[in-house]
Parts: sequence; structure tokens; C-alpha cells
Amino acid sequence: MARTRKQSLLNGALILSSAIIAVKIISVFFKLYVTLKIGYDGKGYYAAAYNIYTPIYSIALAGLPTAVSKMVSSMVAQNRFKDVRKLFRVALSLFTLMGVIGTAAILLFAYPYAKWVGSIDALPSILAIAPSLFFCCVMSGYRGFYQGLRDMVPSALSQTFEAAGKLIFGFLFIHLVGLAGVSFADKIPVLCDLVTDKQQAYAAAAAISGVTIGSLIGLVYLMIRHRALKDGITPEQLLASPESAGAKALTRQLLTIAIPVAISALVFNVTTLVDNFTVQNRLIYVLQKNYDVVANMYPDIVRARGFTAAEPERFKAYLFGAYDTVLEIKNIVPTFTITFGLSAIPVLSEAWTVRDLPNVRKSAESVIRMAMLIAFPAGTGMVALAGDILNLLYGTSEVNAPALPYIAPILMSYGVSVVFLALVEPLTSVLQAIDRMDAPIKAVAMGAVVKLAANYIFVSIPSINIQGAVIGSILCNVVMVGYFLLVLRKETDMKYNYKADFLKPLICSLLSGAAAYLTSSILKKAIPASAFSSLPAVVSGRNVATLVAVVAAVIVYAIALFALHAVTKEDIYMLPKGRKIAKVLEKFKLIG
Repeated sequence: MARTRKQSLLNGALILSSAIIAVKIISVFFKLYVTLKIGYDGKGYYAAAYNIYTPIYSIALAGLPTAVSKMVSSMVAQNRFKDVRKLFRVALSLFTLMGVIGTAAILLFAYPYAKWVGSIDALPSILAIAPSLFFCCVMSGYRGFYQGLRDMVPSALSQTFEAAGKLIFGFLFIHLVGLAGVSFADKIPVLCDLVTDKQQAYAAAAAISGVTIGSLIGLVYLMIRHRALKDGITPEQLLASPESAGAKALTRQLLTIAIPVAISALVFNVTTLVDNFTVQNRLIYVLQKNYDVVANMYPDIVRARGFTAAEPERFKAYLFGAYDTVLEIKNIVPTFTITFGLSAIPVLSEAWTVRDLPNVRKSAESVIRMAMLIAFPAGTGMVALAGDILNLLYGTSEVNAPALPYIAPILMSYGVSVVFLALVEPLTSVLQAIDRMDAPIKAVAMGAVVKLAANYIFVSIPSINIQGAVIGSILCNVVMVGYFLLVLRKETDMKYNYKADFLKPLICSLLSGAAAYLTSSILKKAIPASAFSSLPAVVSGRNVATLVAVVAAVIVYAIALFALHAVTKEDIYMLPKGRKIAKVLEKFKLIG
């Protein structure tokens, strides 16, 4: 394409990853502030609202846009530029309809769901986030279109604006609730009679309202950008293009691809919804039946928060909010690795359309290798510094600090298994790009059975309770990734390079994890307790040691990657200015 900005697989992933780094920094800062401000109690209501929002949002984020991206990239490969333009109009109409239906669904099921999970105080948060579904669905139409053209910049910038809006308006609304109290919100009909934990419930709703405003800002940016800059398709390309298919034909083709993809995303996230329901349902069950056993496992929490057997709902909300905090940390990893799968869809679709199997295998292997280069060091970091990371983020909060020693083992467990979690979404995208939309559905179904059975069994055991939720999640991801790799091998005759893709990143990561652990241990002993006593509480010897340990781990990991030649020349070529960088690295014999 002459003027459209086609980006290589890794170039596109780097653009998305750069945006996601900015988004994640904003998001972590925002969620840290929210958790510190409203505590794990309010965080439980916040999480309950997200659990009903996510399944429908997942279609907007990963279902329909994937179908649009796949169709656009296939049309570009065949020079069908008139179809590209018409598909955009068709998709936007369909996405708008999905947004209306999704928002209506959340509003309709808000009250039954809140009662179902035993968190009626989450109702204000559910209502506050509902409009975001409409904005996200429309926004995803634009994102899928540009990603199909291999232009990741619009998606990257819209995500950044969306996150910034969430941060700014979330802060603003939380402070408005803090200044005005809950009197203005508690006059809302129906809610005023249902909500009991008013301060926490409305504070959580205020925080989650920032998500809705942020999604509106992201959509407005994309609409303005598309009107101003168009799509880069030239008049010459349109003239050389065959006549476009009709709108009905394109709609049928889009739905043929989108429905399996959407079902896959929906099934996975409905499973997550049911997963969270079973965790909360079983947790309240054991608290009602065996309160003393559970309370004796968390004496510091019970003592600090004053929980009693007469109010198991509050104890449940606190434990679930603490657990959800760990999920947010471990979910940072797949938000980076998912970009490799999304960026690979246009490349893989074009190669698959013309049956260029060597390029399909090369791109799929690149997705796996790059995901592992991120997942392994992140996982070892979680294992080595679990307690230190949680203390850095939440240690200054009197409300949240009592839970940290109890959830640190959960974070360590997820660190061990994060390699599987990091591969789920990228491999889903790879299989969808090669027309195996059924594979994710089957994998999710198998994983869901394992996950839900494990939840029901282990969370119901009083001496395990919330800790049992980890077991089901880990087993689910192992089953899914194993099935994905088998299908990919069958369809593409893929021969996995275990040494390059798995063993070398693992060795480098173990070295970086050891560096992190030793650095943190030595500095915590070496830095006097009074060293930072005159500074804010967050600037403590332990937190300084944690930050230095992270820097040491990154340095050791980078050195190990080049020492073991874990990064190939082809990987470097896909970077901006890659050939120049490769020449310098070859000069010092850092790559083979």
C-alpha cells in the first residue's frame, strides 16, 4: 500500500506495547490510589461490578475487532480496497448495535447479579460502568479496522487517552464523594433503600465512573482522527480495486468470522464470571458454616477490621477484594503479551490467505518467543519479590496492610504459572488468524470444567478457602495452552524450538530472579530502619530495596539474554532501525 502505514509484526506489537506500558503505569497508579482510598471492602464492590462488565466488554475488545482486523488484512492482501471501505461502514453499524444491546444487558441484569453474588452494595458501581459498554463497542470498530491495515497508532493512542481519562475523572469523582459525603447519591430512587455500606459503595461507584468517561474520551479521539486523516487508501488503489461486494454479503462474511470469535471471548469471560461467582459463593458458604476456622487463618485481618461471625458478607468482600488485587498484578503480564497476538493477526491472515506456511510458522513462533521473553522474567519477579511488591503498593494503608502476608503466597503461585496465562490470548489470536476459530471455544470449555470443579472443591474447604481459587485458574490455563499448541502443530506442521523459545528465556529469568532476591535481601538488612524516617511512609528502606532489586533484575536479564544468544538476528531486524542495531550487536558478538 502506497500511503497506508503497514507495520511489521514486532513493530506493530512495539507500538501497542509502548501504549500499554503507559496505560499500565496509569492504571496501576489509579488502582493503587483507589484501593488505598476505599480499602479492600470497597474494592470488593468495584471488582464485583467489573465481573459482570468484562464478559460483554470482551466481545468489544477481542471478539468483533479480531474479525474486522482479519477481514481487512485479507482484503488488503487481495487489493480489494473498495471492500475495505465498505466493511468499515458495515462494522461500525454492527458495533453500535452491539453497544446498545450490551449496555441494556448490564442494566437489566445488574440487580439480579448483585443479589446472586451476595454484594448488593456493588449495584451503584454496576450502573456506573454500564454506559462504558456502548463507547467501547463503537471504539473497537475503529481499532479493528486500523489494526487490519497494520496501523497500530490509532489503537495505541486511543488506549492512552482512555486510561488518562479514567485516571483524571476517577480521581475527581472519588474526591467529590469524599467532599460531599454520600447524601447526594443516597437520594437516588431505589438505591437509597438497597445500599447498606453507603460510603464504600458510592466511593467504589465514583472510582469506576472514571472508566466510563475514559472510554468516551478514547472514542471521541478515534472519531476525530478518522474524520481528519481518513485511512490512507489512495485514489489509485480504489480505481484498481474490483467492485465491492454488497453490504449484506459483507455482513454475512463478518458474522461468519465474528460469531465463533465472539463466542470464544464470551465463553471465556462468562467462565470468568461464573468462576468469580463460585469463588464468592463458596467463600460466603464456608464463612457461614465454619467462621472460626477461616478467622483463625487470618487473625491480623480479623483483629484489624473487627470482623465477627455475625457479618460474613463484609469479611467475604474484604477477602475477595484482597484476592482481586493479586489478580490485577498478575494480569499485567498478559496485557503486554496479548499485543503480539493482535499485531500478528494481519500478518498471519495474509500469509494464510495465500497459503504461505513458512511465513505462518515464522510469525507464530515469533509470537510465542516474544511472549516468553516477557512472561518468564515477570513470573520469576513475582516469586522472588511477592511480599515486597505488595508492600510497595499497599503497605502504607492501615486498611489493606493486614492482608498482605496472606495474599503474598497467592502472588507467588501465579508467578510460577504466569507463563501459561501469558500464552492464552496470543495463541488464541494466532489460531483465529488461521481460521481455527473453534479451537479457543473448545479449549475454554475444557478449561472451564477444570476451573469450576476446582473452585467448588477447594474453596469449599474451610482450611483453604480463598487460596483455593488459585488452583483452578492455574489448571485451566495449563489445559488451554496445551490444547492450543497441539492444534497449532497439527494445522501448520509447526516444530517448536524448545531451546530458543522456552529454555533460554527461562534460564535468563532464573538468573534475574536470583539477582532480585539477593539484592532485596542484602539491602533490607543493610539499610537502617531510620534511614528514611523523615520522608513519607512510602519511602522506606524495604521499598527502596525493592526498587533497586527490580533494576538489578532487569540489568541481569538483559545481560543474560545476549550472553546466551536468546535474542536472534531476525528479532532485531523487526525493530525500528533493526538492521543498524543488529550490526552493532554482531560487532560485539552479542547475537548469532
